[in-house]
Amino acid sequence: MLSPDRAAPARRSFLRLAPVLALGLALGGCFQPMYATGTTEAGPGLKDKLSNIEVVRIEGELGNEFRNDLIFDLTGGAGNPAGAPYKLFMKVKSTSTYAIVNTSSGLPEAKVVRVSAEWQLMRTGEESKGPVTKGSAAASASIDVSQQRFANYSATRDAEKRAGGTLAEMVKSQLAAYFVKQPGS
Repeated sequence: MLSPDRAAPARRSFLRLAPVLALGLALGGCFQPMYATGTTEAGPGLKDKLSNIEVVRIEGELGNEFRNDLIFDLTGGAGNPAGAPYKLFMKVKSTSTYAIVNTSSGLPEAKVVRVSAEWQLMRTGEESKGPVTKGSAAASASIDVSQQRFANYSATRDAEKRAGGTLAEMVKSQLAAYFVKQPGS
């Protein structure tokens, strides 16, 4: 048993900590993982909703690679669902700027590649009504610039692929946020 002068500080510490513990226990059941596969009162899980989005063809080589990454992210590798209740239309573009230029030679040493996308989610068969939601995202990657032309081309393509993978995850997150906010969709 603790002496009275030693028990008072321990009791005060517990009394300060008790409201925090009570609040933590009260809120413990309020959180649900965003990508939970179970059902909620609003309907099917988020994973099912994301896998019911058909990603429409995107122009260009970069667009095709980005589309493949996005389809894999949305469906978990099941492929692009034909006849899905939603269609995702996108425009993707890539730009680059030199980030570092050698002051003595005037030649670039580093380049930043930026990939951006604008997207619109529409209900299948209701495309003339306009998008259900829309958004944009951008991602970038940097490369070292070489004096060899093919090395620069190859590094730029690799940076576009890396930025495109990040961009696909960002678009998936934006779509997930829409479905979480609109559970009846």
